Amino acid sequence: MYRLLVEKTVDYAIYMLSPDGIVSNWNAGAQRAKGYVASEIVGRHYSAFYRPEDVAAGLPDINLSIAREHGRFEDEGWRLRKDGTALWAHVVIDAIHDDDGRLVGFAKITRDCTERRRQELKLLEAKELAEKYSQQMASLSRFLDSVISNIPASVLAQDCSGKEILLANQQAQRLFGGVHADLTGRSVRECLSPAVADYIERQVACVGRDAEMLTDESVVDTPLGARTLRSRSVRGSRPDGEGDYILTITEDVTEALAAYAQIHHMAQHDGLTDLPNRAFFHDRLEAAIADDAASRGITAILCLDLDNFKNINDALGHAYGDKLLLALAQRLRQQLREQDTLARLGGDEFAVVLPGLRRLEEAKLAAQRMIDATGESFLIDEHGLSVGLSVGIASTNSGSTAEELLRFGDMALYEAKRNGRNRYEVFRPELEEAARVRRQMETDLRRALHLGQIEMAYQPIMEKDGRRIAGYEALMRWNHPVRGQILPLDFIPLAEETGLIHDLGTRALNLACQEAITWNDGESVAVNLSPVQFKSPGLVETVALALADSGLDPARLELEITESVLLDDSDGNLRTLRALKDLGVAISLDDFGTGYSSLSYLRSFPFDKIKIDKSFVQDIGQSREALAIIRAITGLSNSLLIHTTAEGVETREQFLRLQAEGCSHFQGYLFGRPQSSDRRLQAVDDAA
Repeated sequence: MYRLLVEKTVDYAIYMLSPDGIVSNWNAGAQRAKGYVASEIVGRHYSAFYRPEDVAAGLPDINLSIAREHGRFEDEGWRLRKDGTALWAHVVIDAIHDDDGRLVGFAKITRDCTERRRQELKLLEAKELAEKYSQQMASLSRFLDSVISNIPASVLAQDCSGKEILLANQQAQRLFGGVHADLTGRSVRECLSPAVADYIERQVACVGRDAEMLTDESVVDTPLGARTLRSRSVRGSRPDGEGDYILTITEDVTEALAAYAQIHHMAQHDGLTDLPNRAFFHDRLEAAIADDAASRGITAILCLDLDNFKNINDALGHAYGDKLLLALAQRLRQQLREQDTLARLGGDEFAVVLPGLRRLEEAKLAAQRMIDATGESFLIDEHGLSVGLSVGIASTNSGSTAEELLRFGDMALYEAKRNGRNRYEVFRPELEEAARVRRQMETDLRRALHLGQIEMAYQPIMEKDGRRIAGYEALMRWNHPVRGQILPLDFIPLAEETGLIHDLGTRALNLACQEAITWNDGESVAVNLSPVQFKSPGLVETVALALADSGLDPARLELEITESVLLDDSDGNLRTLRALKDLGVAISLDDFGTGYSSLSYLRSFPFDKIKIDKSFVQDIGQSREALAIIRAITGLSNSLLIHTTAEGVETREQFLRLQAEGCSHFQGYLFGRPQSSDRRLQAVDDAA
């Protein structure tokens, strides 16, 4: 009966193992659980029920060892059926001993718990998913709390019915309630100032029941002071179904608006003087023209430019120049009405809009006030600085658009500078024609340089006896195809103004050297250097290249500079003069005594020649002052061993008087007019 009970049990696999683990018998439950019939498994090692990785790990032997040592082994784990499928088995292995205590085998009972295991695994998986979801939700909640807390705006949610605050992030608490305020769960009237409470309640009251967002911008008296707040509010429903709420997101835009205003101001004003810039000036001018057209008034503009400002910058540095411009801006503004606009257009250029005038005379009076105010010396860091002011005036009497007035004002300003500076000129229609002529002349001058229309004429320079030619002064001539020969006085100022003087000067220097090399008697050639040309950093190289290309002996080249060249940058001037001297050329000081004192240069630099200006020569017979100046120049030159050339000698009486005063060289119509190189005079016999 016991045997039948074991063999017929189908829910448990019950079988015996030998001491070595060999299957000794097999019941119906074992066949049902593992799929083997007795003939297929009896006599085989029970490791056939283990997975390959478990066999490789030695689990079958380990389990028997445990049962052998402790009398029992019990475990749950995966086992294999005959068809290779896995089952989850509850296994008990009991060691069986005989009456003498000798191990005779093992009783092994296995129960198939696969379905239970699957349910457990499902429950475990569901639990893990739930825990993971819970963790994700907690993490998401913390993340959302962090996001709301760190949004760079105030976030406030208020219940629509109870009016209590449901949510307030840190920014909202700081902006609306103060540093230590706790707003959540309280009504706005309980925890906020009346001004802030009014502001928030206004947002709630204005938001409708639809999803439309309300925007608002207001200045509110908050615990942080008066702030400009920009809010967006929207209505929403609570997820718990307990009513609606109003979500208000508020940005404090006070600093942003101030920064925008500052940027806007900077875009329309000059960075140094804080005066309106060119763009703002143009807007004001257009507005004034439109207003005065409606009221039949006159709009005038003043175009201002400082005289000799560059000399201050060069001599003292731009820092002094900037301080002078600041002081000047203050003075100029004091001379204007409240409705007038003073602007800085750039550098030392200013402009003024004068709206609502009844007559042009008012603009003239304003211009003169500004000239007079500028004429007073400026004290900058204990330096007394003096400048002049040139002014051009244009009004809607002459033009109707802002562009026309600016163009006419510039023309009038040019005329003021041309007529002596430190004065004003009013635009006249003929100035537009003069400007057109200047533009055409500039175009023609560029073409003349390209086509080789610039030529040289040479005027003789006589030695003391008046019989022998020591050299020639090279003078530019422009052979215009329509206007004929144009003298330097008519185009050199334009060349200096436009920058063409550098190309003109280089051409004159090259031509003079190339033509002088063809002269057989070895006379010298004197070439004038413009003050603008003298400041060119490449001047020394240009002279050296002209000498090298022509092959002229440097001793035969004389460079003439005027006293105005020596006004500023003393060290730089001396370096340039010495570099030229090192080339072997002679340096002559032209127009000496006409307005600037250069005695210090005569001591610090060895000039080869001083040229006495023709204005003194012409007055030598009528003016004691002219004679005294000539006598002083010749005396100074002779003591310094410097030659003197008297310019503009036209009569024999002038020649004899200058000869008696000690002049070493002479130049003028008495000895010959400027001629081209092939027609130059070899001698003037009747001048002796």
